[in-house]
Amino acid sequence: MDITKRIKQKRGQDTIAGILPGAASASVTDVARSFGLLDSSECYEEIDAVEAAKVIENVLHRDMAYNTEIMPFSLARELSGEFVAAFAGSDARFFTNGEWGRSNGALGVGWTPVTSATFDTGVLVVSDQTVGCVWCMDED
Repeated sequence: MDITKRIKQKRGQDTIAGILPGAASASVTDVARSFGLLDSSECYEEIDAVEAAKVIENVLHRDMAYNTEIMPFSLARELSGEFVAAFAGSDARFFTNGEWGRSNGALGVGWTPVTSATFDTGVLVVSDQTVGCVWCMDED
């Protein structure tokens, strides 16, 4: 099973995850739109691969609304690492929408919503070869 299917299976139905062919002219707004997210460049902040892995790891591990465990941290780290590794060796650039899950390990500092969900965050990946998304939504 590919990594995006595993992520969706383990995190639940309120998760968007996918890897698609890229294009030389792809932008973060193009990628956001292709995954059904708000396509406004003001919503997304570029982060490095290490930070991207941390965001995914944290949002897979715990619910954003109540901070309850969704999956063991070790599994969240494994899935996150596999997703980010899928872009190794490329010109990949990573984007997120705020402070949720960033390296300080704390969930819920501030973010710019890009879905209709109460809480949402994740990572968009832009590269010439492939583009990707892991985006999670939670309700309170």
